[in-house]
Amino acid sequence: MHLCGTPEQIILKCGQSGISWLAIHMDSVTTELVKTFHDAGLYVGAWKYCVPGDDFIDHAILCARSGCDAILPDCEIEWEAVKNSEGLLVPTDRRAEAAAFAKSLRDALSDPSTGTPTVFIGNCGAWQFPDSHPFYPDHSFGAEWDAGLVERYWTMLNAPAAQSLQKSESQWGNALNAGAYKRIIPIGSAFDGRGQGGSNVTAEDVEMFLNRQETCALWSWQHLPAEVWAMLARRAAAQVSTLPPSAPPA
Repeated sequence: MHLCGTPEQIILKCGQSGISWLAIHMDSVTTELVKTFHDAGLYVGAWKYCVPGDDFIDHAILCARSGCDAILPDCEIEWEAVKNSEGLLVPTDRRAEAAAFAKSLRDALSDPSTGTPTVFIGNCGAWQFPDSHPFYPDHSFGAEWDAGLVERYWTMLNAPAAQSLQKSESQWGNALNAGAYKRIIPIGSAFDGRGQGGSNVTAEDVEMFLNRQETCALWSWQHLPAEVWAMLARRAAAQVSTLPPSAPPA
């Protein structure tokens, strides 16, 4: 999320809605902000779009020093393609480059004396249908990081949410993709996709998604309509909430 409202307003909304963790854009992270959210009992991640050769690791180090619990690189199409002379992206195998970056980030966020990881790392750019992305380096990222935050954006598709979720879950469970990440933490659809040929977001679909896993996320909170906030408040009153990310057992 980009910050929409004051920290106090965000904390109040989280308390009313059973939200246990936030992923803040790295440009908004400060030590004071992270402490404010920690003092309210919230787990804090930092995310940023990430392309090969950029300065993501420098930003990640600063966010970790600010106290963030998780670093979430948003690695998307640039990790499975390169631009040709016409500026068009052409599918390309960049898995070796991704593996080197993944290790560098892991090393940068580990105790230099022991090599012990100090911050959770999860890729929040993993595709919902990995079979359609044979060059995408899930296994390269997953070998070093703690989780894949799979984008399950059903509102972008002209299909029922349950059908889209089942298709994504099936592909992530098949022999080609199972085990690419130590954990899968899905990111659900919280935005209206009708402008992209998809569907609107409903409270029923979001609740169905939330009920499918203990730990998940929604992209993004500021897009949620009132009916979804009302559903989250009802769940919070019943003490039903999702857990923040955690590293898998060693």
